[in-house]
Amino acid sequence: MATKSVKPVTRETSALVRERGLRAVMVTIVGGVIELRAKGLRSRETVDVAWCYYAAVKQRVAVERANRARERGASKRRAR
Repeated sequence: MATKSVKPVTRETSALVRERGLRAVMVTIVGGVIELRAKGLRSRETVDVAWCYYAAVKQRVAVERANRARERGASKRRAR
């Protein structure tokens, strides 16, 4: 059973970005929203969790389609 995200939870990630120097990415989860910011800076980027999920699914499907197309192309070349 997972805990509901009622209160904001902030964590420092191991991801690094070049934003006025090399900085860690801070992530805050609030309800159905993820807020991203570079450590030590105030500007935030907000992303809807549902959008992240659908973007990840689209990316996975695109990779699977590309792999299938590559396999079909390789099998056609072997058949010749």
